[in-house]
Amino acid sequence: MLIEEVKKSVMNAGFKDGDKMPSVRKMAQQLKLSVTTIHKVYKVLAAEGQIKLVQGKGCFWGNVPTASVIQVDDVYSSIEKQFLKDLESGYLNAFEQLPSTGDLSIRYRVSPYIIKKFLNQKVEQGILIRNGRKMFFNEERTVDSSNYIMFVHRCDERGRMRIESERESDVFRTLARIAGEQNIVVHFIGYHEKSNRLFHPDGSSFVVKNDSRCLGAFLSTWLVVDAQRLFAHFAHFDSPISVWWEYAPDTVPLSVRNKKKWAFYNVAFGKEAGLIVGQYLKKKKIGPVHYVSPYHLSFWSKARLQGVQDAGVEVVPLVDDRFASPFDLKNYTESEGLDSQVFLDQMIEQLLSGATLKHFVCSNDWVATTLIDYFRSKGKEVPYVVGFDDTIDSYRYVFDSFAFNVGTMVKEALYHIVAPTIYAEQRRQMQAPLGRVVSKNS
Repeated sequence: MLIEEVKKSVMNAGFKDGDKMPSVRKMAQQLKLSVTTIHKVYKVLAAEGQIKLVQGKGCFWGNVPTASVIQVDDVYSSIEKQFLKDLESGYLNAFEQLPSTGDLSIRYRVSPYIIKKFLNQKVEQGILIRNGRKMFFNEERTVDSSNYIMFVHRCDERGRMRIESERESDVFRTLARIAGEQNIVVHFIGYHEKSNRLFHPDGSSFVVKNDSRCLGAFLSTWLVVDAQRLFAHFAHFDSPISVWWEYAPDTVPLSVRNKKKWAFYNVAFGKEAGLIVGQYLKKKKIGPVHYVSPYHLSFWSKARLQGVQDAGVEVVPLVDDRFASPFDLKNYTESEGLDSQVFLDQMIEQLLSGATLKHFVCSNDWVATTLIDYFRSKGKEVPYVVGFDDTIDSYRYVFDSFAFNVGTMVKEALYHIVAPTIYAEQRRQMQAPLGRVVSKNS
């Protein structure tokens, strides 16, 4: 209702065709409204064709004046792309001060004057705010002790959270730390998929309701087989939702794909991780390599292999496609009364019977440690190995491993909740914060 009223006020303000509109910030000051509200009004007016936004020049009522031919500056377009890429990678931190004008000038290879002009545009658009010489992203909503967000993660039938991997623990610790730093209260809610129920930490049932104090929800799909059933609990939830999506990016259910206020974050399931590993190997002049995976039934194992190959590294695969994940393998061995480590030892030994090279890329760190143990048990020299996950074992066994960017994912997921229009609408719905190879052999 407020948006419609403000829109009518702007339309009745007497602007003529070609007039330059006040910036979002100036209009907000004139009408004594929030920058967010004016940003939304301008967006509606632009969609209706009432105003036109020209990058680097501002907003114009009706048509852009013909006397001045205004075109999108290629330099600013390039900076915009790099700026958004740095948001995605985590170089720009949603909750911290932006790098200095000088640092950004060096990074984007343009003059400080152009950087200042670009940042001023972001201030006018309401995306950034200025505090003296410092720049920050604009948090749209005031967060205090009365507000909270929900973090929903799988649990057992009694509502007890199930944490069975280092990545899950990493997400929990990172979420607690960042939320604490930003004074954001987190309510942990468990999801038991078999019964399709939600639980409070004390084991009592939880039902999703709209609560004005709730800023939004952060949903984990880690080892959730049918995420659509989990999402159905939030079908009528009005606040923003961030999703930790642990599956192929193109498998998001249609019911929530591109849905307003929903944003998805995928840190591990594209080929980007494999591509970065491949580029790392090329830089170190390592190759050709064997790619070893006992989980090649999965999308993610195939994607990592493809990424290494796309980097230009010659790869000879040694793979088994009976299982889709370590959890799949463990479930099978448990059902058969077998020891999962012994079973994996046998799989790796069989795969290595076809090995002819001296360098190995392993689909995860468990495979890497098992491979190293195999060479040690045979009294052979341990080859060069790189894994994925950057677990504690990669430090104990001393091998390079790819670290997924959990920290950036959590920061972006939280920021989507506290600034859903300014932050999330600038970017794709599926975010994939990139990680890096952590070297232990330098």
